[in-house]
Amino acid sequence: MKLLYKYMSNPEYFLKEGYIRATQLAALNDPFEATYCKEALSDLSPYFEISESPDELLSYIEENKSKIGVISLTEAKDNLLMWSHYANEHKGAVIGFWAQSAFNGNMFTHLHEPQLNTTSLCDGFEMFRGECLPVMYRKQPRYRVDRFDFDYSNISAEGQDRILFEIFQQKSDEWIYEKEHRVTLRLDQADKVVVTNVHRLNNKHVLNKLLAIGSEDSDGRFTVYLDQLSHKIEREAYANNLVELSYDPSSLYLFKVGHAKSIIYGLNVSESTIDGYQEYLYNYRNIEQWKASLNRDFYTLKFSEMDRT
Repeated sequence: MKLLYKYMSNPEYFLKEGYIRATQLAALNDPFEATYCKEALSDLSPYFEISESPDELLSYIEENKSKIGVISLTEAKDNLLMWSHYANEHKGAVIGFWAQSAFNGNMFTHLHEPQLNTTSLCDGFEMFRGECLPVMYRKQPRYRVDRFDFDYSNISAEGQDRILFEIFQQKSDEWIYEKEHRVTLRLDQADKVVVTNVHRLNNKHVLNKLLAIGSEDSDGRFTVYLDQLSHKIEREAYANNLVELSYDPSSLYLFKVGHAKSIIYGLNVSESTIDGYQEYLYNYRNIEQWKASLNRDFYTLKFSEMDRT
């Protein structure tokens, strides 16, 4: 197990219910996300024997990469840039999680295993199992210079999802200071979905079913708790339709996390705000609470544990 951290602009959303967002391609802040060398992948494709042609493989990747989301964690709890960019200028918080491998469990309460539209041919080769992996920082997009540098011996069982998974596990080395680890998931695995104007869905039969089990507020924000549905196929069918709205950056695909190890409040978080969070923290057994402050001797933060008993 590895202790990793999640920067949050407003931790109340997590503390209330324990859901964390998997961010879809349209909402990620790096325009190079999920880019790869198409020419090199086309050259590799005949060796994989997972598609009729290179064009078929590329079409699958391009048509489905908007249906993937990533949960970004980091090794660094004290990075000043990330406190400013991702934690609302030090008015947010950093949550610590034990991020286990897919083989030893994962950080989720009960991660939905895809039942539909998977390219894996047999059990044990599914790609989207909640494993948290370090990001690969690179000078060039995947496949351009490393066509035969990875083990693809299982790819006939893993299918096209192997490629779809790994293009989200890489970034330019300009981002190396973030020390990022990622959980890459299908959006239709989400436990909770929040979208604006759900009436945009094409399948009106599914829309009517969703309206019956979800709720819509006065601003047109529709919320549905898919993890409350016991029928897995039905759940995933609803989620598949909601993924149609992933092109909208405001659409939220949320996953229930099992527990948190610690919370670090930013140096600009008031005592009254921290007091307000205490009612939610009863849901997190033995969670450590820390407060950030300025180190006057260096350009660094100091962390002091808080006694809130």
